[in-house]
Amino acid sequence: MTYPRRVAIALAALALSVPAAAQCGYQSGTPQCFSFAPPPPEAGNVGEDLVLVSDKLKISGDIRFRTRNAWKPSGGNYTPTSANPNAGVGDQLSSRLRINLDFQVNENIKTFAQFNFSEVWPGGDAYSDADPNGNTNDFDGIAQAYLEAKDLFGLDETLRIGRSYFALASGLIYGSCDFLQFPASGTGVWLSREFGAHKLEVFGIDNNGTITTNGLGNDVADGQRFVGAHARIDLGNDLIAALEPYVLFGTADGDRFNAAQGNPDFTKDSWFGLAAMGKLDRFSWNGEIAQRNDDVPTGSDNTFVGYRVNVLADTGDLTGNVLNRVRLTRTDAEGRLHINPGDFNSAGLLHQYGGAWRSDLSTDQLGLTFKPTETLTIDLAYLYMDTPIPSGGEHEVDLMIAKKLRDGAFGWVGYGRDEDDREVLFVQLTVFF
Repeated sequence: MTYPRRVAIALAALALSVPAAAQCGYQSGTPQCFSFAPPPPEAGNVGEDLVLVSDKLKISGDIRFRTRNAWKPSGGNYTPTSANPNAGVGDQLSSRLRINLDFQVNENIKTFAQFNFSEVWPGGDAYSDADPNGNTNDFDGIAQAYLEAKDLFGLDETLRIGRSYFALASGLIYGSCDFLQFPASGTGVWLSREFGAHKLEVFGIDNNGTITTNGLGNDVADGQRFVGAHARIDLGNDLIAALEPYVLFGTADGDRFNAAQGNPDFTKDSWFGLAAMGKLDRFSWNGEIAQRNDDVPTGSDNTFVGYRVNVLADTGDLTGNVLNRVRLTRTDAEGRLHINPGDFNSAGLLHQYGGAWRSDLSTDQLGLTFKPTETLTIDLAYLYMDTPIPSGGEHEVDLMIAKKLRDGAFGWVGYGRDEDDREVLFVQLTVFF
């Protein structure tokens, strides 16, 4: 968790970024924002999309219903305090509906809009980004709205401008977390270009996500502005397939933060990162490492380094596809590297410490994926977590069961427990249309 400073300096230019395109999705092979449903491209729609306006407007969407129940014999999923002995219990039933409008103006230009309706059902407790007792019980508005144009200036470039989902460092630093009820999206400009097999993108974003506002209706950090660049360097071989470096800088523009409410000032902070990934026979691997330089206006500056390594082995052909995959994961962080992360389940379903790069935390994880049938997947994970927090759990076991019920309909159950008998149970039904 704590590195010699010379190591931190040597690793100053490292962490995972997505490929050079806005909203690129995860590259790690182990998506860290666990939403209890496959992403829409994998799920497919029921029948064909509704097509209107001379085959130019496509309409799709999804609806989900999720329950969360937690038990806390020794103190809940989060560490309790005398002022809040029920911290982390968060029993709730929630629903979310999203409708996507994808309008293809011509072969080079398209616009996209996503409407989101979310609510926590009456009687639920506050948890994550939803507080049924506050002003953010329901969200009924536009989650994404952007224009994407290719070769608009004759330079073979791609331009995206507007409000869009976006991920950096596989969601550990910044990400659009699908677990959340409300849209975790940022407003900005992304300009990218391909150079053969390589990609480069520069961007500027205003952080308009949900974690920064705590989901409770305050404007703690809504609108903080960042500029950066990331790239994908294709090495053309399997063992080390690609490198993905990035840089990110906070600016003084667009900021609305309140230090009294505990939100950090990112104005002069900087991030440097690199990811690498590859494959050898049945084994695939990926690694990311990052450094955040924390500029503290009224005190000593801080530097935090974090890394994550995943090694995955496909074992389906050895076990008749019963044990489909084995995963080994190691994460380590010196302190807070995230801005607004999409990292749910990167450090366990209990979510005791948030995500893997949110604090001084290291984790060792073993994951087993069983696929007894084409429509049933079972994930079993063990996590050992090392942290200075004395009242948090060290050992956690998670069980996740996914079942395709019908075309377009998916059921999920997730259960987590630690050695102090903290427990959490999720049940979710998702339908894509």
